Amino acid sequence: MPLACKALQKPKAAMAIINSASTKLRWILAPLLVLAMTTTRVHGQPSSTSGFISLDCGKRNNTPYTDSSIRGIQHQSDAGFVEGGLTHQIAAVYMAGAPYESQKTLRSFPNGSRNCYTLPSTPGKKLVRALFTYGDYDGLNRTMDGSPFLFGLHIGANFWEAVNLTNWDPSSTIWKEVLTVAPGDSVSVCLINFGTGTPFVSALELRPLQDSMYPFVNSSVSISYFRRIRFGQATDFITR
Repeated sequence: MPLACKALQKPKAAMAIINSASTKLRWILAPLLVLAMTTTRVHGQPSSTSGFISLDCGKRNNTPYTDSSIRGIQHQSDAGFVEGGLTHQIAAVYMAGAPYESQKTLRSFPNGSRNCYTLPSTPGKKLVRALFTYGDYDGLNRTMDGSPFLFGLHIGANFWEAVNLTNWDPSSTIWKEVLTVAPGDSVSVCLINFGTGTPFVSALELRPLQDSMYPFVNSSVSISYFRRIRFGQATDFITR
């Protein structure tokens, strides 16, 4: 079983169902999912990471690397997966506190109302994860200046969720996930400019899922992460 599947089976999660109607998804709150789990930690071996994509957005060095804080997962630059955008580093004052390398850089999209990443894939169920660490990269203190700062996420043509950084700690990371079905050989993740702040993204990840998981997820219905609650005393668990 892919490592991402293990990670998703550990928590008790409340998730929002995306009910696709033509080109726009309607979201409703799903029942709590209580999933049985084991306490065995699974390390990322090459066979368990087959099909994984982990993009460090805004990274200027194209050489893949393995983050020492996330064993077994290879990260790479997002160059070649998106057209346009500007690369940045978070402010120096936040660098030392960033737990992962991918939080130190980002790609912003000041131009255009819609900018899309194309993630190569195979047909079937996938977990798509996007992370956003503002880190005052532009020196404008946008998350704390009192004005709205939000933009949208789409999976293909369908609305996924809004990313709202208004009054958000610049050093903190917003985490978005969706379980969806890839219709073909790629998954499109798009950032939508609402006119209330420049869209950006720090990291994008794709994880293949077994088709037997989440039977209610299909080509018409996807589910979005709402909350993950851990039980027990494990202190080193990493969601991959």
